[in-house]
Amino acid sequence: MCIAAPAKILEIDNNVATCDFGGVKQEAKLDLVEADIGNYVLIHSGYAIEVLTEEAAKESLDTWNELFEELENE
Repeated sequence: MCIAAPAKILEIDNNVATCDFGGVKQEAKLDLVEADIGNYVLIHSGYAIEVLTEEAAKESLDTWNELFEELENE
């Protein structure tokens, strides 16, 4: 199974973004999308594959947080 996760772009250097995954920073290549600092992107296998609206990113992040809470309660 493949999962793409939403993240916020913090910095961009040579078409590589430093992104925030809820406090965890990771780099992602921007070869497949046009994005700027502050944008939310969907990241899969080290590549940003889609630029998200802030609303779509929030909805996705809320769903991820609900999943993590459920897993902690098991």
